[in-house]
Amino acid sequence: MGDEASQIDPEQLKKMNKGPIAKIWEKVEALWEFILDPDAPIGGKAIAIAALIYLISPVDAVPDFLPGGLLDDAGVITLAVAKLADDLRKYLP
Repeated sequence: MGDEASQIDPEQLKKMNKGPIAKIWEKVEALWEFILDPDAPIGGKAIAIAALIYLISPVDAVPDFLPGGLLDDAGVITLAVAKLADDLRKYLP
């Protein structure tokens, strides 16, 4: 599962810390830490990886360059965090 995390460029991820994403940045960081944890469950990692790839991808439901374009990304991150709530407790402040 570690290979999938390599699809996410940490520098590209940091660039997404803006707009509505900045308000939930600790959740983004928690998902990233979860992915990197070798003891985290593989099924949960798949959800976290998909959410972070959606966040950094320029191709999504509402293009990021449009006003409000990061709202769908924030929704995906929030949904992933809600789904993984029990597993993410130790990664959240």
